[in-house]
Amino acid sequence: MVIDRGVKLIRIAVDLDGVLADSIRLWIKLWNKRTGQSLTYDEIVEWDFWQKLGLSENEFMRILNEVWRMWKIIPPTEPNIGEKVAKISSLGKIDIVTARPRGTEQYVLKWLEMHKIPYSEYVWVRSGKMKPKLGYEVFIDDSPLIVDKCVFYRRKLLLYDRPWNRGIEENIYVRRIKTLNEAYEVLRSET
Repeated sequence: MVIDRGVKLIRIAVDLDGVLADSIRLWIKLWNKRTGQSLTYDEIVEWDFWQKLGLSENEFMRILNEVWRMWKIIPPTEPNIGEKVAKISSLGKIDIVTARPRGTEQYVLKWLEMHKIPYSEYVWVRSGKMKPKLGYEVFIDDSPLIVDKCVFYRRKLLLYDRPWNRGIEENIYVRRIKTLNEAYEVLRSET
C-alpha cells in the first residue's frame, strides 16, 4: 500500500530488515537447518555476525536473498505493524529506506503490501552507511553503522533495539526504542 498525503512536517526513513521485517529469524532457521548448528537470535550481538560463522558477506546475502524469496513467511517485528507505521505516518512522510539487494525488491514490495504498511516511497541505497546523507530528519533503523553519521549530520536516529546494537549508547541524536509505538511517542513529543 502506497500513501502520499502531500506535505508533512518531517521526513522519516524507516528501515526494512530488523525494523519492519524480522527476516533474520528466518535466516537463522535456514542456517541452522543447513549446518546442524543451533545459533540463536540472542547470540547475534554484532552487526557482521556472519563473519564469526566463517561466511563472506556475499554468502550471508545469498541466504538473506533466499529468505526474501520466502517473503510470505517472514514475520513482522511486531503485531499489527501496518497500523503502527500508519500512526507514525500521521507525524510525517514515511519512506522505506533499505540497502537490501535490488533482486529482492519484488518480494519486499509484496511483503509490505501484505502487512498493509503505508509509505510514500521505497528508496534503495547501495550501502546502509549512506542513509544519513539522504536528508531525512528522522531514521528508524537497527544498524549501528549509521550512528556516527546521524550524529555528524545532526539527524535523529530512533535505534530499534536489537542484540546487535546494544553496545550503542544514547545521546542527543540517538534514542533507543523497543517498539514502533515508542517511536511514535518520541516523535509526537518532539514535533
